[in-house]
Amino acid sequence: MPLHVYTCGDCHQRSELLIHPSETSPVSCPACGSTRMQREFATFAVGNSSPSSKAAEGACPMPGGCPGGVCPMMN
Repeated sequence: MPLHVYTCGDCHQRSELLIHPSETSPVSCPACGSTRMQREFATFAVGNSSPSSKAAEGACPMPGGCPGGVCPMMN
């Protein structure tokens, strides 16, 4: 389910809510119950934290460094 960011028009509480795409009922504020919610644009980051991507950046992915000083991911 997508995560949406809303701000309440009554109490100005900002909330992150999981809303199912098929949901048709109005969104209610978790703080005051108002349905005067305005959806905001949410920001997100996409990244790759796999060991091979770190090796490609030149950083050893092994905690404490690679054994013998030679990184198997760099070869």
